[in-house]
Amino acid sequence: MGNLERITFIDRRIRERGGVKVAEIVRRFEVSERQAKRDLEYLRDRLNAPIAWDASSRRYVYEQAWTDLVFADQKSLLFYVFARAAAGTLAYVPLAESEAMEKLRDLVPPGLRELGHAVRYELPGYEPVDEELLSLLLEAIRDRHGVDARYRDLEGREGMRLLTPRRIVNYAGTWYCLAFDATHRDLRMFRLSRFLGVSLSREAVDSGPDEAEIEAHLDAAYGMFKGTNAHEARIRFRGRAREIVRGELWHPEQKIASGSDEVGSWFDLCLPASHWDELVGRILRFGAEAEALEPTEFRERWLSAIDALVETAASARTRKPLHKRRGPRVSP
Repeated sequence: MGNLERITFIDRRIRERGGVKVAEIVRRFEVSERQAKRDLEYLRDRLNAPIAWDASSRRYVYEQAWTDLVFADQKSLLFYVFARAAAGTLAYVPLAESEAMEKLRDLVPPGLRELGHAVRYELPGYEPVDEELLSLLLEAIRDRHGVDARYRDLEGREGMRLLTPRRIVNYAGTWYCLAFDATHRDLRMFRLSRFLGVSLSREAVDSGPDEAEIEAHLDAAYGMFKGTNAHEARIRFRGRAREIVRGELWHPEQKIASGSDEVGSWFDLCLPASHWDELVGRILRFGAEAEALEPTEFRERWLSAIDALVETAASARTRKPLHKRRGPRVSP
């Protein structure tokens, strides 16, 4: 049993009963007195809990109110339910093991386990992963080894790439590999489903940026397609979209503003982005209730997408609607 359950038990005991004795921890988890005291030290030294020994009651208590772990039990329940749902798809967690799920379940306090059916995660569309490909890419990441990859891009063009894989990323149900592209001398995202063949390369390769730069790259801008040339995009939402987006986090560094004008109330969202297509696609879902304001390149991309939709709609109106094909007539 890991120390997480013991830590949450100690915290809950102190908050609910005013203190906890070492003997209670030892008896509950069948650990040594030395281990129980290490857990108490962990709470004090690593989590900065105001824990102290109270000689009068011979218990460990909090010298002042401390609530950092108040919702730890509920979070463990939510995490377990999410992991169970994800494992069921075999897309987010391709190699789920029943033993691992049981360990996660054990982190949920018995009193909350029965609520597992009351929490439901609905995972949207997802992309299955080729486990052989995933295994090879992970091996390359571990050994900082290059791979020779035949890849098909968004335009349908196929070609060979010499890559050094650095991260595997699942974004909105789709699997990607962040790799250093030896040809372009740059970090790029590659969708796993577009790899047509991958093998470990015999060529010496440059692994690219260090770990800190990799993490900075992944945190740099909105969406899957990252870049160092991020610009601040500003989007205005009205109506129902305003209320929906007000409660969402699109990017950790986003900024918000609200106000009203002659049209009505609005809510502005500003966030860094380096590629516009994904952001344009997301705000188009809100229809007339979302407007790309700046920068100019972003606004023009949004307007061009709307113009293309108008043309498609106009063309569709000139065509006869499709009718359901009738089945064969059955004689009485």
